Amino acid sequence: MITGYADVESAVLSMKAGAADYIPKPIEPEHLFKKIDEAFQIQEYKNKNNRSSNDFILPPGKDYQLLIRQLDQLAEQNEHRLLIGDRGTGKVSAVKYVYEKGILPSRPLIQLDPDQLGGNKSSNALYDNQEENRSALMEKFFAARGGLLYIRKVDQLDINLQNELLNILTKQARDEHYTQVIMSTEKSRSELERSLIPKLFRLLDEKSITLPTLKGKKQAIDSFVSHFLHFANQTLDKQIQTIDQAIYKQMYDYAWPGNIQELKNCVIQAALLTEGKHMPADIAPRLFGKIAIRQGSSATISTPMLNLRKENYEKEKIMEALRLAKGNKTMAASILNIDRKTLYNKIKLYNVTT
Repeated sequence: MITGYADVESAVLSMKAGAADYIPKPIEPEHLFKKIDEAFQIQEYKNKNNRSSNDFILPPGKDYQLLIRQLDQLAEQNEHRLLIGDRGTGKVSAVKYVYEKGILPSRPLIQLDPDQLGGNKSSNALYDNQEENRSALMEKFFAARGGLLYIRKVDQLDINLQNELLNILTKQARDEHYTQVIMSTEKSRSELERSLIPKLFRLLDEKSITLPTLKGKKQAIDSFVSHFLHFANQTLDKQIQTIDQAIYKQMYDYAWPGNIQELKNCVIQAALLTEGKHMPADIAPRLFGKIAIRQGSSATISTPMLNLRKENYEKEKIMEALRLAKGNKTMAASILNIDRKTLYNKIKLYNVTT
């Protein structure tokens, strides 16, 4: 509220009506812009607490209760952290949860994948504005400034990049440009210790968070199946209401090496094979036969990555996901664990016929 007749009564009425602030004339532009910025920040903080991740699901069980407490604390304290988890345990979803819970929506969430690490340029200067001097890590760090940087498979960083990362984690100032860094690995602690320089390993190992595996957790499996079936019904225009107990038994007995992501793909494939409101037992051989073949490899794709260049591998993944989803791009994106926009961009990039 801006007024030329400032008094206590009008100020109270303005605030009750929903005004973020009360500013009497004459107005100083610098003061006005500051108040506007503050009002936007307050609203963003309010919105932040109402946001919830579509990816992060909290099933029953002590392991998941501990995980959510750790992630909530991480979001609140805005600290750096290492996530340790097997393939498909939900590391990306956990990072998104922390971001949505702890970072302003206007701030960036940037992901760094190992295959983006080209060249060996190295710069330990956190505030070096010369782009040509930056490594891929530092480029991503600058892109994420003020937000969150997520580094996948931190164990694959070379020694130079590990030193850069150590510098970021230990020397970054807690100012308006402070960038939270979350890293992840699928390695065990002993394997990680052999991959990282000692100082970095000790720093990351001190407060790491371990994501639980799915094997043997019946309650968690039930919870995830219910969520993924609801998603499949909505996306595929299905009305599946019940699942045969024979399918549940195989789900409980299966080891789920691909964890949550593999279970998600299993439910999606089962929904595609189901006609009517009941998921029948007779689809199990087709369903779990395919899963058994994939055990020990990718939960989504059976083609070994090491035998293909990255471009061909990604194209194969997209084509198989589209085949499994019968051309449904929303479902294919979910199978690939990416958003629709990314899927469309990759379809165009690799000239995939849809």
